[in-house]
Amino acid sequence: MNSKQQEIIGLLIIAVSLFVLASLIGFTPMEEPSLSPNVAIANPMGILGVYVSHFLIKLFAGYLTLAFPLMGLAWGWWVFSRLPVKPLLRFTLHFSLLILIGAVAVGLLAIFRNAGNPNFLYSGLVGGLVAVTLKDFIGFIGAILVLAVITLVVFRNYFNWSFNAPFMRLGQWITDRRASHAARQEEQATEEAKRQHTRQLLEKIDEQQARDRQAVVDDKRITQPEEEEVAEDYPEEPPHDVELEDQEELDYRAQLDLMMPEPGEEPLPPQRQRTAAHPQADDDEVSGEDIQVEQEIVESEIDIDKIKQRKKPRRQYQLPSSDLLATPPAVVEGQTREELLERADFLVASLSTFGVEGKVVNVSPGPVITLFEVEPAEGVRISKFTALADDLARVMEASRVRVIAPIPGKSSVGIEIPNRNPAMVYFKSVINSEKFAQAESLLTLAVGKTTSGEIATMNMAKMPHLLIAGTTGSGKSVCLNTIICSLLYQATPEQVKFVIIDPKKVEMTMYRALHGYHLLTMEDIDEPIVTSTDAAVLALRAVEAEMSRRYDDLADKVVRNIDEFNQKARENNESIMPYIIVVVDELADLMLMSAKDVEAPIARLAQLARAVGIHLVIATQRPSVDVITGVIKANFPSRIAFQVASKIDSRTILDTIGAEKLIGRGDMLYLGTGSGELARLHNAYISLEEIEAITDHITEQPQPGELVLPSIREISAAGDELGGDDSQDELFDEAVKLIVTHQHGSISLLQRRLKVGYSRAARLIDEMEQAGIVGPFTGSKAREVLVDESYLDGLYSQE
Repeated sequence: MNSKQQEIIGLLIIAVSLFVLASLIGFTPMEEPSLSPNVAIANPMGILGVYVSHFLIKLFAGYLTLAFPLMGLAWGWWVFSRLPVKPLLRFTLHFSLLILIGAVAVGLLAIFRNAGNPNFLYSGLVGGLVAVTLKDFIGFIGAILVLAVITLVVFRNYFNWSFNAPFMRLGQWITDRRASHAARQEEQATEEAKRQHTRQLLEKIDEQQARDRQAVVDDKRITQPEEEEVAEDYPEEPPHDVELEDQEELDYRAQLDLMMPEPGEEPLPPQRQRTAAHPQADDDEVSGEDIQVEQEIVESEIDIDKIKQRKKPRRQYQLPSSDLLATPPAVVEGQTREELLERADFLVASLSTFGVEGKVVNVSPGPVITLFEVEPAEGVRISKFTALADDLARVMEASRVRVIAPIPGKSSVGIEIPNRNPAMVYFKSVINSEKFAQAESLLTLAVGKTTSGEIATMNMAKMPHLLIAGTTGSGKSVCLNTIICSLLYQATPEQVKFVIIDPKKVEMTMYRALHGYHLLTMEDIDEPIVTSTDAAVLALRAVEAEMSRRYDDLADKVVRNIDEFNQKARENNESIMPYIIVVVDELADLMLMSAKDVEAPIARLAQLARAVGIHLVIATQRPSVDVITGVIKANFPSRIAFQVASKIDSRTILDTIGAEKLIGRGDMLYLGTGSGELARLHNAYISLEEIEAITDHITEQPQPGELVLPSIREISAAGDELGGDDSQDELFDEAVKLIVTHQHGSISLLQRRLKVGYSRAARLIDEMEQAGIVGPFTGSKAREVLVDESYLDGLYSQE
């Protein structure tokens, strides 16, 4: 349902709700549909209002039905505003059930007031009959109990209230109070036992010291009188060992005094007791590592449809609206600081288990992964972190762990661990971001988000070509869809054209509807999406010829690039030169069928096509050296790697390892132009339904002028006439035998059997057409063979 239909339906619902509301407000109990037509009708909505109010109030649920038109007004505004109807539908069902319960409750009240002849005007006939049934079967109190239970069930189901939670909290509070009281009693008993033990210890020390002093006195009495006389002239000094014992006693008493509380004072905890007894040990205590935990970046969204540059008169082309895309769900609360610190501590402990010491200095959470920055201890080599990637994935219970050793520009090592509950990056959130909406370039791509949650966009004009690789299911095709749809949201058909090559024939079928709008038309190919190898080679050669023609136009206008050309064209009110984006979904299939004929035009376009506004986006699921050759790789500085099978594939696409550690589902590494650093991004997801909605919107716009690329065959034939080369190919006779014998005029047949390139095989087919052996070109289909095997008999007789 499009926006126009939703607005119309919303207005109709509002009108009907207002009519029903006015009918119910104007209800008069004496007015019934069975009255004579000669009686004046007081209802403001006429006889139809009488019918509506009589049915809803008298026969259904009484005056509580006034809530239904109010709910209808809410429905009308909801649909008119194009809001999701699922929350309102859930509210409507529960609210309607509460209205019925209220009607039955009012009926019970009417029975209670007048059991003999109850008046069911306020409850309605349905509410009154249900109330009578309940009262007859389970009594008045039983009916009230049933209604109360149903009401609680409705509230419990809608609001997710837990009726058990208050009782659980009360029981937990009582349990905690009991446990706290028991703990205080146990603590008091323990402290009392400590005090008793201390007193006994001090008493033993006093007794021992008294015995020692008595022994000293007795020893002095036994000594000779001469010594006593000499000793009387000097003060008495205790023995050395007794002095040491007294000093130890004083120290021990001082420690006990520190530990023993004053009367009415709480005792010190054990840690404070150790600190008080040994102050010098306080400096050796480790207070814990100061870990900086960053917040996940959540960029504010804007409505891209409110930008002035996107608003044009209705007779002109209207860019797609963001309302065509699926709205992301409400923001889910990410990992808390406590969870991040817990994972950081567990990571440090795991590293220590494997003999690698370090500390986490920073934690950067994101929508899919979390980056832990680990500062290695002195003497720890960073190669040890890299070797532990698989072991860390096991202990951290993660699918894969990627180690950045070291983080560029920092002294720490980065460890990227997937989140337990990864979030999905939606295409609409990137489209509505300020970075994309305010971008000046028509070739801005809404890629997705970074590992920290920041919106990531790219400028196709600066790349200028993009190479994408990844295994099946890693998100490669979705990435191509986001690239194409990003350009559809930014540019009109006069500004950007596409040449889409899809050898798999099923991945890009949804873009066939863009024929005559954004898809480029070529005389040699009769299908909007190129699917065969022969047609793909023709398409690449046609774009190559268009590149040469554009360079001639730039030279005539004395400009250097497409931007300067279009600026002059606008000043002179001339037609502009559109950008051309060549999208190849599977390069491996083309290279397998005709490597030389595919590689040559791709290499030439990659080297020269940037200035004239032609850009290549090539994807493959087999990033081997026979597919991504050195020539292709050298001309594609911008590359994206999704999850690959091995380190060899990662080196082939990125010149380094790392892509084999990605977790799939849009997780990718991006290598930009002129940058040797890899950036990990999360590609935005766009569904097939969203793509179909965008293409349907474009096909509703006025169709622009069509850009047609001339036939490559005609250009080749004109070149041959100018060159005056009338010599026949030496393989012509053998090629004729193959075509006539198989009755199949195909270029690929000659390539396989004669082991020649595409250009020579196409020239042989053209020579056969001139000789009347095969019919004219019919697009991607094989040419019709006009002769039978009897023609070969004449050919053999000539030999």
